[in-house]
Amino acid sequence: MQVVKDVLYSISIINVVDIGIISLLLYLMLGWIQATRAFQILASIIGIGLFYFVADALGLVLVSVLFQYLWAAIIIVLVIVFQPEIRDMLDKASPMHYLPGRKSNDVAPDLIEETVNAVTELARSSTGALIVFRRMDRLDNVVLKGTLLDSYVSAEALLMIFQKGSPLHDGAVLIHRDRIKAASCILPLSTDKDLSSQYGTRHRAAIGLSERSDALCVVVSEERGDVSVVERKEITTYRKKAEFRQALETALVQGKVVSQVSSEGLGSLFRSNWRLKALSVAAAVLLWFVAVGPKSSEGGISVPIQYTNLPAGMEITGPWMDRIDVRVRGSEKGLANLGPGSVRAVVDLSGVVTGLNFLRITPKHIQVPPGVKIAQIRPSDLHLNVEASTVKRLNVVPTIVGNLPENSKLAVTPSEVRIRATNQELTKLKSVTTEPVKTSDLVARGKVVVPVTVKPEGLDIDSIDPLQVTVGLEVPEK
Repeated sequence: MQVVKDVLYSISIINVVDIGIISLLLYLMLGWIQATRAFQILASIIGIGLFYFVADALGLVLVSVLFQYLWAAIIIVLVIVFQPEIRDMLDKASPMHYLPGRKSNDVAPDLIEETVNAVTELARSSTGALIVFRRMDRLDNVVLKGTLLDSYVSAEALLMIFQKGSPLHDGAVLIHRDRIKAASCILPLSTDKDLSSQYGTRHRAAIGLSERSDALCVVVSEERGDVSVVERKEITTYRKKAEFRQALETALVQGKVVSQVSSEGLGSLFRSNWRLKALSVAAAVLLWFVAVGPKSSEGGISVPIQYTNLPAGMEITGPWMDRIDVRVRGSEKGLANLGPGSVRAVVDLSGVVTGLNFLRITPKHIQVPPGVKIAQIRPSDLHLNVEASTVKRLNVVPTIVGNLPENSKLAVTPSEVRIRATNQELTKLKSVTTEPVKTSDLVARGKVVVPVTVKPEGLDIDSIDPLQVTVGLEVPEK
């Protein structure tokens, strides 16, 4: 869990944007080829890649080396196998498509009227038909042209082509601008398993072409006599001639999508095709970790040591370390946020005994912010001398500068102090006194508050209670 927290902390907004862009590109690419033979090949290559990473992680040297050489051949195979898809994607990505004033299709004034008249008659007689209008995308790689015609679009020509006795009726008619380019064309069938069983071969062919291009397809059902418009994998059926004419004008003249928009709002945007979207995001995250990963840095800092849980009655004697040098590693963001006190070493002294103690500092003793790890500790060994301590009560004898008035005496409050130190230090203690007190101050003020001192100086005293006493001058009344 901590590893996950460190990784999440190290990812910045720029990394999220980076992963988001790659996810979108992968989704568009996978959506473009998911219904093609290339999608199955791509899935196999991804499986080979995952097997290579697993073999490398497990230390299978021979398998890893063989796959390293195999990748060079796989790249060449990718270019060959995906040549049509790569060409189509590059054609779609061309900025020429988005230049101002460039139209997706130049439609002759009578094209729509002739098409509507022909489709209406075909629907009335329940004659099956499939008409394809080419727009921006080239169809050379997805449509197998049957018989080249290159004739003007007219209702008579379309009705003649789709007559049941005509040798050209079986297949699709390809129209570009105001010309019938070819008839009896073969279109790729959709492999969508969720497609309703009510749709026959013509509808599946129209959907299959719309999955690979921006072409607009008109389908006349031979069984029901329905007229449907297929665009971007969506089928819209029209019962009225006026509605069908308006749909063609909207799609071919204005260049707008005629497919019905779902009323489910943004919810459908995320739910639709969610498996492919999840796969794209997962693949983008994996690529980011493999190719880039969280950028880490390393630096050195001086860390204070905090000693805790020293048993009662024990004191640290002699010199001890109060800081250590630590090298930390983490994300650039994590190291940049390090400040005074953000990293410290906490040493638990609950298990020490009297005498010399050897303690080792490990990364678990050092508190660091999320996203930062300990790379090195110097020194990692501590030597602490611990001795038992006791409390001793001693009277306070103040240090007076000058002569006291006759018959006067001093009063010290409190008269004794409690001193905690090791037994060795207490044996050196000779007396407890105060800072020098001038008699003139005593005469003028009556009493003076002064700090307590011990003799000899330089002893390692744990505590003095209290640290100050009050020295007063008592003068008898005359």
